[in-house]
Amino acid sequence: MYNSLQDDVSVSEREADNRHFAAEVLEVVRSDGPPREVQLAFFVWNIIGIDVVNEKFEVRFNLYASWEEDVSNINYKNVKGGFTQNSNIFKWQPQLRFKNVLEQNKDEYESWWRVQSITGDKIERPSDLSRYERVQVTYSQRIQGWFLEKFEMHHFPFDIQHLHIGVTSSWDHKNVVLSFDTKRPTEVSNTALNSQVWELHQPRLMSYKDEWDSDSMPLLSQASESATGARYCRAYLALTVSRKPEHILWNVMVIMALVGFMSFSTYALNPSDLGDRQACVLTLLLTTVAFKYVTIQMMPEVPYVTLMDAVIYLCLLLQALIMLGICIAARMDDPDTFDFVTAVILAIFWLAILVWFAIWSFLLSRRRIKYIEACNRRFEARDEKIKTTKELFYSKTVMPSVDDSIPTGESLP
Repeated sequence: MYNSLQDDVSVSEREADNRHFAAEVLEVVRSDGPPREVQLAFFVWNIIGIDVVNEKFEVRFNLYASWEEDVSNINYKNVKGGFTQNSNIFKWQPQLRFKNVLEQNKDEYESWWRVQSITGDKIERPSDLSRYERVQVTYSQRIQGWFLEKFEMHHFPFDIQHLHIGVTSSWDHKNVVLSFDTKRPTEVSNTALNSQVWELHQPRLMSYKDEWDSDSMPLLSQASESATGARYCRAYLALTVSRKPEHILWNVMVIMALVGFMSFSTYALNPSDLGDRQACVLTLLLTTVAFKYVTIQMMPEVPYVTLMDAVIYLCLLLQALIMLGICIAARMDDPDTFDFVTAVILAIFWLAILVWFAIWSFLLSRRRIKYIEACNRRFEARDEKIKTTKELFYSKTVMPSVDDSIPTGESLP
């Protein structure tokens, strides 16, 4: 319903791709074994800026990527120091990259590694790996950067935006699949967004094992995008923000309604004073055009008419009809009767437009509230499931006192 970042494939193709890809990974076991699963988790510190006009946003977050690894694939012998200082000991790495990143702040970048046993024991040094056969590896990054986003403006100023952070791997989908961690929750700081324009809600997590539907971003790249025809798995964190419409309603829509009503002041002038009547209508028409330019500066260049645009264009139509009516009245034998009839018809027309806008605003507000509540419920249910899973998991381990950043040990079904 409220979605952004449309790709170059139709909704039906995207839905089919997501459905078939999920079925393939969940059900098909290839002769050389299933692909390696990398589980992701985010912690969003700040949404620093949302640039609607240029269709981008700036965010600072941590990305945690976890996977199971055989100790035999780690060159841990004769290594001094910790895992972060010796990241080259890992023969295999997920090679993650961001699909829609525009620019990264290198001064804010940081990365580190952690290793734990499958049962949750924290492993401090590479030399301790000799006691294990299989471990859980977590590669963490702190990132700040600008990300591209295609904003959906049809319902402006009652719009909801999903700010996507798309993650993919340089390994194709036959070797690596991405999903969200089932033991470490993805979290967004309560103070992540400080804005008088936007309100932050619970995010959506989109991967082949998580939430996706016909409007979701494609979980698999197109073969035509790769010179070798390879296809790559994708996962998305969609930060949900809704616009606070009060600023637009009071500073644009209310004034536009008053401008429309003031256009009827033309009928207070004598029908014979055509020049004065035309000057009055033309002045208000230019005022409406000025407001249209104000709204253009608030939105990206979109190829469709928004809800607010519709009201502005209808106001222009009203003023054009008034201009046409007074020109006709100046040539009639009984201009007063014609003025009265046209004024009543156009007044009903303008009132109908305002009632239509009020009804649509009410319906969109209700629908928006329901959508936000659904997003919140879905995310909170997943978060509660993660907490329950962690409690059950750690209650069965020998050492329950472990770091709260333990990644999942779940493998592909």
